[in-house]
Amino acid sequence: MPTGVAAQPDALDLLAEASMRLASSFDLSVTLPQVADLCVGRFADYCAIVAFHGEGGMSLVEAAREPGFHIVARDGEEFRKQLRERGFETIVVAPLRGRQELLGTFVVASRHRSAYNGQTQKVAKVLALQVSNAVDQSLLFERTHRVADRLQRALLPDTLPRVPGAAFHAFYRPASDEAEVGGDWYDAFPLPDGRIAISMGDVAGHGLEAATVMGEIRQSMRTAAVTERTPAALLEHSNRVINLRKGIGMVTAIFAYYEPTRRELTYAVAGHPPPVLTIPGSFNGLLPGGGVPLGVEPRVDAKDWTIVLPPHSCVVFYTDGMTEYSRDIVVGEDRLLDACARSFESDPENPALALQERIFDAQVNRDDAATLTLSAHNGPVPESITLSAIPLAAPIVRAMLHRFCDEQALEETTRFSLITAAGEAVANAIEHAYRGDESGQVTVRFRSDPSTITVEIEDYGRWRPFQRREERGRGIMLMHELMDRVRITSEQNRTAITLCLSKSSQITA
Repeated sequence: MPTGVAAQPDALDLLAEASMRLASSFDLSVTLPQVADLCVGRFADYCAIVAFHGEGGMSLVEAAREPGFHIVARDGEEFRKQLRERGFETIVVAPLRGRQELLGTFVVASRHRSAYNGQTQKVAKVLALQVSNAVDQSLLFERTHRVADRLQRALLPDTLPRVPGAAFHAFYRPASDEAEVGGDWYDAFPLPDGRIAISMGDVAGHGLEAATVMGEIRQSMRTAAVTERTPAALLEHSNRVINLRKGIGMVTAIFAYYEPTRRELTYAVAGHPPPVLTIPGSFNGLLPGGGVPLGVEPRVDAKDWTIVLPPHSCVVFYTDGMTEYSRDIVVGEDRLLDACARSFESDPENPALALQERIFDAQVNRDDAATLTLSAHNGPVPESITLSAIPLAAPIVRAMLHRFCDEQALEETTRFSLITAAGEAVANAIEHAYRGDESGQVTVRFRSDPSTITVEIEDYGRWRPFQRREERGRGIMLMHELMDRVRITSEQNRTAITLCLSKSSQITA
């Protein structure tokens, strides 16, 4: 049998394999070359598939037994002319017809005269029908995906608040293999009292129903944000609203208030992934979370958590599409934390976009992914900061003290003494003032006068009975060694540790 001629191609096997290749993906750049190669491997010396695009564009896929082929043609007659000039004797050209328009051209050719019998030509035409359907479906998917993306973005805020000393950025990435609108949202908007309200959530499922529920919840949170004073109270309000409407399903959410003048962020979580805090050179980890998703129980039992953003730090809010793309949450969280640490090193123009690009660089996002970042710029340290009494408070206070020491132009030895002593005081307040699951807060105050630097750490709990341990118990002794004066004031529900350092004791070069 002459090379390149298949007098009786196994039609059913060929058509079945082509159908399988075309059905494997909506990405024509992947499937069409496979079909062209399949044709050349079975019964042709040359195969071309031309797909026209709606805006006048054209993509050409070629396959040939001999290398170096590239034929520039758009319609059947052009192909016939150029193929004959190259020595092809038998040519079959079939149009790719869609439901509403001509989609392109399918061409197979052989260098041997009368290589194709009637059955072979029928196989070629059936292949053209299969390719036509695949191209039609791909274009429909593309249009549907584009409409869904536009609808999704219409449900998200057009702009984000501009606040002194901080910046908001966001990015939304629809699922790679979905053409439906999803239930993920993010939001940030200013309130009359100067605070910024932040919300993010994920309605289970996809489609218009999930989008409708998402829009309702987002709007109800906007309304409640004006009157509710705490994020936990707002989530409880939203939960009651959702429970009034049956069949909504599960909704995870996080809500926060940001007070720009104090750089204070207070948030609560209802079954949503906890935010990430990144302080370059100091801390990079998950913040506390918890709570029950909205619409599941009568109460979500969310807690209010408060942190203060040190200079150059960033808080990342995100939906589970950022961590569950691999179906392994632990791996996803580790990759997210690594991406946060790396993405913010270069101070990107849009940290939310940079973060997603790093995570999905070699990954397929099977779910929608929304990201909202709150970045703190450089600025003066507030006179007073209040934080939740959690271990995370220690690196935040250290970062603020570093900035405070910069403002006071303290030399390295003095800086070390102040930060070490204050770190011990904060650790004591966190460990001893609050018991069990009892939540509490720690307030740190910074003062400087012409002669003295003062840092005061105050808690509002009842200290546990002191128990000396080998690895601990020397904190107060260390404070006295490092500071010029240490004053401890303890009442029934309040303890304050005041650390004083004389500026005259600072060693200068």
